Amino acid sequence: MAFDLTIKYAGEGGEGVISSGDFTMRAAANLGYDVVTFKSFPAEIKGGYALSQVRISDEKILSQGDGFDILVAFNGEAYEVNKPLLRKGNVLIWDGPEGGDFEPEIEELEEKGVILYAVPMSKLAKEEVGAYITKNVIAMASVFTLFDFPIEVLKEEIVKKFSRKGEDVVNLNFKAIEVAQKYIKENIKKIDPYKLPGPKPKKDVIIVEGNEAIALGAAAAGVKVFAAYPITPATTVGNYLAPIILKTGGYVYQAEDEISSMAIVVGASFAGVKAMTATSGPGVSLMQELIGLASMTETPAVIVDVQRGGPSTGMPTKHDQADLFAAALGGHGDDQRVVIAPTNVEENFHLTIEAFNLAERYQLPVLFLTDASLSLRAEAIPTPNIKEIQSKLIERPTLKKGEVNPEDIQNIYRYQITEDGLSPFLAPGESPKPYTATGLEHGENSYPRTTPKERTEMMDKRFRKIQNIEDENPHLIEWDLGDLQEGEKADIAIITWGLTASIAKEAIQRLRKKGIKVAALYPKLVYPVPKKAIEKVASMADIVLVPEANYMGHLAKFIRMFTDVPPSKIVQFNIYRGEPFIPKEIEEKVEELLGKQVQA
Repeated sequence: MAFDLTIKYAGEGGEGVISSGDFTMRAAANLGYDVVTFKSFPAEIKGGYALSQVRISDEKILSQGDGFDILVAFNGEAYEVNKPLLRKGNVLIWDGPEGGDFEPEIEELEEKGVILYAVPMSKLAKEEVGAYITKNVIAMASVFTLFDFPIEVLKEEIVKKFSRKGEDVVNLNFKAIEVAQKYIKENIKKIDPYKLPGPKPKKDVIIVEGNEAIALGAAAAGVKVFAAYPITPATTVGNYLAPIILKTGGYVYQAEDEISSMAIVVGASFAGVKAMTATSGPGVSLMQELIGLASMTETPAVIVDVQRGGPSTGMPTKHDQADLFAAALGGHGDDQRVVIAPTNVEENFHLTIEAFNLAERYQLPVLFLTDASLSLRAEAIPTPNIKEIQSKLIERPTLKKGEVNPEDIQNIYRYQITEDGLSPFLAPGESPKPYTATGLEHGENSYPRTTPKERTEMMDKRFRKIQNIEDENPHLIEWDLGDLQEGEKADIAIITWGLTASIAKEAIQRLRKKGIKVAALYPKLVYPVPKKAIEKVASMADIVLVPEANYMGHLAKFIRMFTDVPPSKIVQFNIYRGEPFIPKEIEEKVEELLGKQVQA
């Protein structure tokens, strides 16, 4: 049986709740386990409910799971929020029996089958260690000691994190670990429902967060200009990217606003280099006019949108999938753009590279839709083979001086009408011929033109570039048919995208173990809508379930708009609470739908 353990640290923002999860995650990953984190905190700098959840397994993890096995409650609010979730076999470690701000209902919880450990974290930190700031280290050390995690791996992570701050800081944290170990040894009788089996063989992995993976992917793709205005939860893309891009001769700009940052990206790309920005929903709204300019001028650009709860300022630190309409259709007029969405941290890396390849190949803006939860989620992913990646990078077809016969120059145009709609790229200073690039409609030679003939020709040309994008990029469509054979009917089809797809995979695995036949599709290419793939998977079942973390059902409505799937087949399943789905919700929704179908 697979080892699968979920630990939740919960408390007040500023108490070290988030770093507790990070330390635990890194320690487990260094022991050879697969890890996935889920973090949530308020928009305020300090205070408010925060949590950091770590799932640890000796098998591949797809989601944050349905709940937790061990709850470490730093304060009363954390306990009250999670009390309804405590079930038989769970462990509660709380800041008690003295020094904390609450006392749990011990008899009630024991009757329910919850295992209770009181560790006076606050008191030990203040009185034994002499530094309240070490409360979270006492919490982590308590978990490690109670469940036989090797304490040395925690110490190793502390050394990595704090050695630059000096030996005194490292020793202070070590003292907190020793205090926690001593207290548990002398005061707590351990019951071991959960125990780490022991170290696993080392894997060739790197531990990265979602936004960090985007930064690494952009660097691997060869980005030379990154311009952005700080906005939660996208800011850390630039924080991670800045030191890397500067080493490669690139440039980083903190613009005065999102409009300026997008203008810098368009200008840099016009000059011939790969350029990118990262923002969130409100920033995408401000960038729309310049995204349209990139479309009209056929200028490659990558726009990372780390989605958050909206509209307006909304919930800056919370999960959402409600920017698909804006990303795909937010511009005025009929523009050309591509929207892609990753499902996990590893895809954040590889699909960022893909975003640049698509932008360069089709000469247009590509929007990359990740989200707040995925931005913070950490995973141990296989170490990328950078040489192999760089050998497959796509570059725009830039004509350079000396590469074109002088007599042919007059027949070369920046917006030359071609069979596939793609034209030679002319970079200022490098190319043998100048051209004009404005937001005005133009002819082949880039001069402003508004005749019906030329307008029709240029619109057809620009859309011709992406008319076969689904067929040309089959790797952007992930099929999940299980044991279903060609032409076999499924009980239900599931189509979903982004982080929800990763969560749905786990639900689908459970459903298949129950004998339910599921045909699933996880498009990474979400716009232009992959019509053929969606129609094919929908033809395999009478019910098509589309789970999404938004109110309006963006992908579901796109399926209705852009495919011939009968609307009566499509079932929207939407949450909009600021947190992702859990696998159990999708699993139970499928059972409900199939149950109703049987009863009917």
